[in-house]
Amino acid sequence: MKKEKKEEAVRLVKVILESGFASRRNCEKAIMSGRVRVNNQVILDPAYRVKNEDSVSIDRNLIKIQTKRYMALYKPIGVVSTTKYLPGRRIITEFFKGIKERLFYAGRLDSESRGIMIITNDGEFANIITHPSYEILKVYDVTVNGKIDSEKLFNASKGITIKNVTYSPFKFKILSKGRVQSKIRLTINEGKNREIRKIFDHLGYKVIDLERISVGCVSKYDETSGTLEAGHIRDLTKKEIEFFFKQKDKKLKDIESIFSDVSKYDDIDENYDEDSILENNDDKKEEIKKHDKSKWAKAKPKKKRLVTKKTNTYKAKTQKKNNSSKDFIDKKFEKKIDKKQIKRKDDRKKSFKDNNTQRKPVKKFNKKRI
Repeated sequence: MKKEKKEEAVRLVKVILESGFASRRNCEKAIMSGRVRVNNQVILDPAYRVKNEDSVSIDRNLIKIQTKRYMALYKPIGVVSTTKYLPGRRIITEFFKGIKERLFYAGRLDSESRGIMIITNDGEFANIITHPSYEILKVYDVTVNGKIDSEKLFNASKGITIKNVTYSPFKFKILSKGRVQSKIRLTINEGKNREIRKIFDHLGYKVIDLERISVGCVSKYDETSGTLEAGHIRDLTKKEIEFFFKQKDKKLKDIESIFSDVSKYDDIDENYDEDSILENNDDKKEEIKKHDKSKWAKAKPKKKRLVTKKTNTYKAKTQKKNNSSKDFIDKKFEKKIDKKQIKRKDDRKKSFKDNNTQRKPVKKFNKKRI
């Protein structure tokens, strides 16, 4: 009975989000500000559990839960994959005309790229597509300038790190190889920001065109609706929707298989001793830790430290002081001698100049002839 009650109850934030009122953050702000009422009572807790019988209102207006929509859009080049308004730019919401539900994208594409995008108002469905643990494969057709080197691409497909960012392994198939251009088909498990462009840029190629052909089982080529053209949108079939939810069930089964060994002690009697089980586990741990040292395994000899004799005796200290004082006196005496010699030289130069200046010109007398 408890499990049934938990399944019926839903968080208040989720109820408001599914109604298409706003994003999750804005829904939480509306609850915290006291705008939301459950059965005419103000509730400030976003995690409050709401039943199907309860009435929820925002600003005294009753909420109507949205019908869940699952759609595929072929995004053309030059359109930004966002629902926010950007002045002077084209946005995905221009293709949602005539749809009442509040939709958002599950896995974005660059404005320079084109191809399939999944659009929905179900958060769980979007998480299955975007999270790499569910292993939803995405196929791209990439055209690159120049002749592609298959060896470089093969080495990169094993996994590569670019600027401390690791990219997971991927599969590839070379469709055409030419001097001017070459076309490659890639299948990737994850979809990091501009992943394909960064990989080819690291290898020394420039991406001319990038097209996403399929996401999981959803492809632009469909038997019933035909090829999905740029700017067009269509509803997913039941088979396509079930495919993604089956991936979630597979993951849950894998998790259950990991914890299948926990039920070893289910068949034990009620009068069992816990201490005996713990002791057995401790003995196993000790056995694992023990190591049988062989005859050939010898311990490495420890490095010997170099021991320096310290002269801490009184005589050694006094000798050092006397030697230092003598050196100091000798240096002073040398400096005094140098200064005296310099002064003598300066005095000689001055005396020489003074003698030259004091000399008077000798008068020359003309001797008269007698």
